[in-house]
Amino acid sequence: MMLSRRSLATSSGAAVLAGLLGSRSAFAQTPSARDEAPWVTPAVVAPGLEQVVFASEAARTDVSFHVLSPPGLNHQDQRRFPTLYWLHGTGGATASVRPMAALFARAMRTGQMPPAFVVLPNGLGSSLWCNSRDGSKPVETVLMREIIPLVDGRFRTVNDRSYRVIEGFSMGGFGAGRLGFRYPEIFAAVSMLGAGPLQGEFTLASVARMNRRLQPQIFADVFGSDQAYFQAESPRGLARLNADRLREGLGIRMAIGADDFTLAANRDFSEYLSALSIPHGFTVVPGVDHNAPRLFDALGFDFHREVLPAIR
Repeated sequence: MMLSRRSLATSSGAAVLAGLLGSRSAFAQTPSARDEAPWVTPAVVAPGLEQVVFASEAARTDVSFHVLSPPGLNHQDQRRFPTLYWLHGTGGATASVRPMAALFARAMRTGQMPPAFVVLPNGLGSSLWCNSRDGSKPVETVLMREIIPLVDGRFRTVNDRSYRVIEGFSMGGFGAGRLGFRYPEIFAAVSMLGAGPLQGEFTLASVARMNRRLQPQIFADVFGSDQAYFQAESPRGLARLNADRLREGLGIRMAIGADDFTLAANRDFSEYLSALSIPHGFTVVPGVDHNAPRLFDALGFDFHREVLPAIR
């Protein structure tokens, strides 16, 4: 793969984060009639953030993602850091990169979260972080076989599952669950926030209400209108397939707002994991709807302090 890194100038992100904490989440937007989010998104300028653009063999085109470096990286030449992969919701990566980078940067600066590289990949508009059945959008392959090795080769990470965590919101929560459950040898922990769709079938009722108009298109584009393929590729199907492996030390956190319209499905999925004897945490936060910043504001970063080992 040919690599081009674009180091970006810095600017204050605190005001952006503060404003977003008081607004509806921008991380689960309604995608367009077809998933036309680009593989290369506009570069985002924010403190400690840089865009990486590389020639993807899987996608057969250039692909971009962003990386937030831990504070003080340049003053600690030999130190290596754990990695958090943050997966965005529907609508594409562009809207979530700036506020999420600001959120994690602030948490690291204030000591709420251990220093880590935060990788913000591009999952297109409504991929559900899957490879499309027809092979045209290999989102999973790009992340797992190209971006993760690229990050570990180019940045001062610790290339070991014990130092690698995957987390996401909405569509990204679905993606974090399915990728974490499929590759427990790659990730030490999984965080599913306001995740969906978590039902057993990809039907109109199972899709987040903001995306119901597009349900047939998403179902066709990603899963080839095949319920069996959806079930096999969903966190539910992968949890059953790999239940024995998931009982052996993968940290699993589910969290959701009490006013989130996906609460019932998340509660049912938690019960499903319990029926499989898969250890996990499940937290319902009062007074929060389908809103990533409000959810983080209520939860804090205890989970991240537990699963991201500090390296001295």
